[in-house]
Amino acid sequence: MICENPSVWKAKMLLTCKIALISALGVILATLSADTHADDMVVNAKNSLEWNRKEAFYHAIGNAEAIQGKQKIRAESLKAFYDPETVERTITRIVADGNASFADENHNGSGQKLDYDAVNETYVLNGPAALLSGPDGSGAAEKTIIFKRAAQIVELLKDAEIKLKDGRNLSGQEIIIYLDETNNILRISAAGNVTITQADGSKATANKADYNRAADSALLTGNVIVKDRETELAGDRAEVDFATGISKMLSDKSGGRVSGRFTRLKE
Repeated sequence: MICENPSVWKAKMLLTCKIALISALGVILATLSADTHADDMVVNAKNSLEWNRKEAFYHAIGNAEAIQGKQKIRAESLKAFYDPETVERTITRIVADGNASFADENHNGSGQKLDYDAVNETYVLNGPAALLSGPDGSGAAEKTIIFKRAAQIVELLKDAEIKLKDGRNLSGQEIIIYLDETNNILRISAAGNVTITQADGSKATANKADYNRAADSALLTGNVIVKDRETELAGDRAEVDFATGISKMLSDKSGGRVSGRFTRLKE
C-alpha cells in the first residue's frame, strides 16, 4: 500500500470536484438551452463554466462562446445573464471580454469587449478598433459601435469610417447608418470632420453629411469643400449627385459666398 502526501491527495480531490462541477454545468446548460427549442442559447467554453445563482449568470472562461441558431458570440471570457423569474432561465444579456466577436446571417463584428442586450437585440462593441461588416461593406470606430438589430440602426463613435463595396469611403467622428429590411444601407448621417472619398479619388469634406442611398446623393453642410483633381469648390452647403457627378455649391442664408478654383486652360 502506497500512502500519498495529504496535500497531494487534497489537490487531486479539488481537481476532481472542479471537473465534475464543470461537467455538470455543461449538462445543465445544454439542457436549459438546447432541450426542445431551436431558438434557445447554448453556452460553452474550453477552460471552465461557473454558475452564479446569486447574481443569475453563467460564466464561461477560455475560448468561450454562446450560440443561438445562426447567431454566435465568442470571447476569452463570457458572462450570460438569465432571468431567474422564468422557469427556462431565459438569457437576457451577454457580456464578453477579450477579443470579443459576434456573427449572424448578415453581419460580423468584433472589439475588445462586447455587450449584447438579447431583449432589445442590441450589440455594443467597444474598442479600440471596433469593427462591423455587412452586405454593403464594413465600418470601424476607435471607441464604440452600437448595432441595434431590431431597429436596423448602426452607430459608430469616434474616428469612425465606412468602406463601401462600390469603392466609396466615408469618415467622421460620429456616423449613423440606417439599414433597410434586407440589411443594406438606406441612409448615412455623419458629423465631425466628415470626408467622402469616391472610387476615382475625388473628395468632399464638411462638418456634416447626409447620404441618401436610394437617390445616390448627399447633402453636405458647414465648411464644405468639393475637390476633383485640380478643381475645387467651397461654400456653406453642397448637394452632390453621385449618379450624375454633378455638385451644386450653395451659400447659407446669412449672405455667405461660394467660390471655385479651376484648372488653368491649356494655351
